[in-house]
Amino acid sequence: MAVSVNGAKPGANGIVQPEGAVGKKDLKKDDFMKLFITQLQYQDPMKPMDSYEMAAQLAQFSNMEATMNMSANMEKLLDYQVSQNNLQMLNLLGNNAQVAGNSMVVTDGKVLPTDFVLDQPAASIKVTVFDENNRPVWQESPASQGAGPYMVEWDGKSSSGGQLPDGLYHYEVQAVSMTGETLPVSYRSTGKVTGINFDQGTTVITLDNMIQAKSSDIVQVK
Repeated sequence: MAVSVNGAKPGANGIVQPEGAVGKKDLKKDDFMKLFITQLQYQDPMKPMDSYEMAAQLAQFSNMEATMNMSANMEKLLDYQVSQNNLQMLNLLGNNAQVAGNSMVVTDGKVLPTDFVLDQPAASIKVTVFDENNRPVWQESPASQGAGPYMVEWDGKSSSGGQLPDGLYHYEVQAVSMTGETLPVSYRSTGKVTGINFDQGTTVITLDNMIQAKSSDIVQVK
């Protein structure tokens, strides 16, 4: 039976441990080397570790150290690549970019043209622009030209010709196929890159101070 001494408590295997003793969660290469040296110090003199077993353990320590160094170097390389990518993203500031989405921004009474893409030919197409309150303010029906991109050139005015206030708008497309089926639409938003934010490994760009999109949503830079 194990007996506690000076506040030490016996463990589950009967070994007395100091009060408050806490083991490490992660062992480093120095810890493994200490264990190896301790093993040599307390080995049975009548049954010493043979040279093959010692060489095998030393080889394991060597492999472990090489792996740890490789991991550290890979982390440094990854950090360098991220920093280089962030620097390249800064070159987008002030340029026009197109991202996935259907937002449009009126700035100083003007709107940058954008486009949407149809995968199939359409018999009829209707484009409607809505304000922030989801009220329709402008509409057009472009002629069908088959599958492909369609330009949306809105002048920032209402259907009656009145100038609309600056702000965030969005457009929706109703495309109908030759057989009367509603076609899927790939929406795109276009604007000037006015901000770039790097947060927890994610890059978010801002277009015209209002549209936000991930860098992975960028379709093209104009």
